[in-house]
Amino acid sequence: MNAPIDMLTIAVTKVRPYLNRSIPVTQRIRTLWAGVVAARRLGADDVITEAFTDLAIASGLAADLGHHADEDLEHVIRWGLLNRDPFW
Repeated sequence: MNAPIDMLTIAVTKVRPYLNRSIPVTQRIRTLWAGVVAARRLGADDVITEAFTDLAIASGLAADLGHHADEDLEHVIRWGLLNRDPFW
């Protein structure tokens, strides 16, 4: 029997290289948002939020956002889940 495929993990894995710290933080936060938009139907909102928040922390994006990183990530991820552009 084949193991189930975790599409959310695949989506997060595809976004990970584009959050490299050599890329400007403004581009990385937009990439994170785009990843959330693409993955928004791959799980429950809280699961997607946790996966992409963990990715932002592991990639160093959260640290590079500074003191308001938690609020910024919450905002960008929430808008991604709603398929709304917070950068417009």
